[in-house]
Amino acid sequence: MDFRITHRFGDVAGASGGVHNFYGFDNASNIRFSFDYGVTDRLQLGFGRSKISENLDFSVKYKFLEQLEKHCPLSIIGYANTVLTPKKDVNNEFSTFTNRMSYSYQLVLTSKISRELSLAVLPTYIHRNMIHAATNSANGAAETNDLFSMGVMGRMKITRSLAVIAEYFYTFSDFRSNNSATPYYMPLGVGVEIETGGHVFQINLTNTGGIVNQDFIPTSGDSWLKGQYKLGFTISRVFGVLR
Repeated sequence: MDFRITHRFGDVAGASGGVHNFYGFDNASNIRFSFDYGVTDRLQLGFGRSKISENLDFSVKYKFLEQLEKHCPLSIIGYANTVLTPKKDVNNEFSTFTNRMSYSYQLVLTSKISRELSLAVLPTYIHRNMIHAATNSANGAAETNDLFSMGVMGRMKITRSLAVIAEYFYTFSDFRSNNSATPYYMPLGVGVEIETGGHVFQINLTNTGGIVNQDFIPTSGDSWLKGQYKLGFTISRVFGVLR
């Protein structure tokens, strides 16, 4: 059982950051608690709850292929989740229950290049049952229920207990391209990972407040160049569960 607490503060700088907001510490943009259980060495089931829209997420992860030193250069993992948005419908957005649902499907292609360096490529598909109708005035493209995004991640070990981590997602969407009314910036995060034996800590900077795919890939409206990056951390604790 892997129990995680993930936190995103507010903008460090920019119009919403600075000293009067204690560089984002006064504003908790998102908090997520999650439990992931390894049913077998290949199958994992998960559940989480986020502050954003009170989202509840249910996930499944399965390892199809495991990297072997000589015979197989990469691991292939399938990941899927379902998100339920149970927040109060103050703006009459959810005319049906299905409008509260969204889905994410992802392949995680990972390879340990060396003892220190690991890389991953993550083709990601997101479907949202409910979206707000809008059009990009620059090119006439409309918002869509379906999105495809390509993520890349890297992890470089510095010492046995310290590593540098980074991730970037490129979202293929004409609606989000040069949209002045609804600005969009590709999600980018960098950080460090610290292993202490019983716990794993991640401290990062990212331009997104969302944590699960549906909360940050479609709606990344903050820019690093404008100081709209947020400090975040994750604490992970693994427990042995008797069976």
